[in-house]
Amino acid sequence: METEGKHPLDVQNQLIEERGVVVIDDVTAMPTYSEPYVSPHLVVGLNKRGYVKAEYDMQPVEFWPQEISVLYPNHIVLANESSPDYLATLVVVSGEFLQRLKHRSSFRNHLEYLHRPAFRLTDEQYATVLEMIRLMDKVSRMEVAGRTNMLESLLDVFSQLVDEYRFENEGKPSEQLTNDLLLSRFFDEVVAHYRESREVKFYADLLHLSPKYFSSIIRRSTGMGAGEWIANYVIVQAKLLLNTRMDLSIQQIASELGFPDSSTFSRYFKKGTGVSPIECRRSR
Repeated sequence: METEGKHPLDVQNQLIEERGVVVIDDVTAMPTYSEPYVSPHLVVGLNKRGYVKAEYDMQPVEFWPQEISVLYPNHIVLANESSPDYLATLVVVSGEFLQRLKHRSSFRNHLEYLHRPAFRLTDEQYATVLEMIRLMDKVSRMEVAGRTNMLESLLDVFSQLVDEYRFENEGKPSEQLTNDLLLSRFFDEVVAHYRESREVKFYADLLHLSPKYFSSIIRRSTGMGAGEWIANYVIVQAKLLLNTRMDLSIQQIASELGFPDSSTFSRYFKKGTGVSPIECRRSR
């Protein structure tokens, strides 16, 4: 299998779907630079060495040694720079497996990681997290009937441990809670409906807010308008299809994204990127 230039999540995607939880050790690269990456999985990263500077949902973030990060499914990551000595371990939970954990407390504190996906661990916390990750790695590789139940329990404990460490180290930010909740709901609605509508009013109505007030909150939280935010997300998804689904025609991609025809899609894409979908695909 050709793996050169691919991100570890792409290389091991089939294994992630089969096992539900996979630990990827000795990661030395982020997704391809200059292009956004959208993972369908939940990714918990333990940064062992070096640094990464990136964008998470179009907001600048940095990951430094001894930090742990929690990146939720379907969010946009754009890696801009990493140090030559970068080294990390990833715990990857498939979207399907994550749905199985809804009856537990696992990974429910979405808002805590919305704007600040990473935080620093103490030496003792780092050692404990590393031990938990190694245990999950061993269990995920086991071929026994109870493996799934064991992984569910381990992930539940792991997520609560990480949340507790964050509270101990940083406390809970309360002043941003209302805006963060709105932004989180907005993001979830975009993921669910971006093929259906790209209009600000559509999402404002879903959230029972006036378009003007809704847009002001999104701009205050992200630095960009709601319409721009929606367009960026659609274009990221379009680029992924154009660059990875060579079996699909432009018309088929337009249909997949919810556009009525290829002409409407091409105008929308060119307005956001400056190039046509065909030119984007040719430059790959």
